[in-house]
Amino acid sequence: MIDKNLANLTLVVFICFFFVSSRIGLAMLGNETIPVNVGVVLDDLDSMEGKAWLSCIKMALSDFYASHSHYKTRLVLNVRDSNQNVVGAAAAGSPYPF
Repeated sequence: MIDKNLANLTLVVFICFFFVSSRIGLAMLGNETIPVNVGVVLDDLDSMEGKAWLSCIKMALSDFYASHSHYKTRLVLNVRDSNQNVVGAAAAGSPYPF
């Protein structure tokens, strides 16, 4: 029974490894990019300061990829508002709604 479970586990690990390595290999060969999700929590997105911070972050990413166009990974910004408190900032980073 243990040998059968071990064989199944080995097969699952091999399939996962094959899928991930083939995905990265294809991205390296072609023009395909690999998205990397990044969370950005800002204090107040409706204020001028919040909009300026977000604009600076987006310009920095744009400048970076303009000078490093050979990079295959691309950061995808997931922007949330902290609602001007610490609990709101922690909840904004959570994938579960509160």
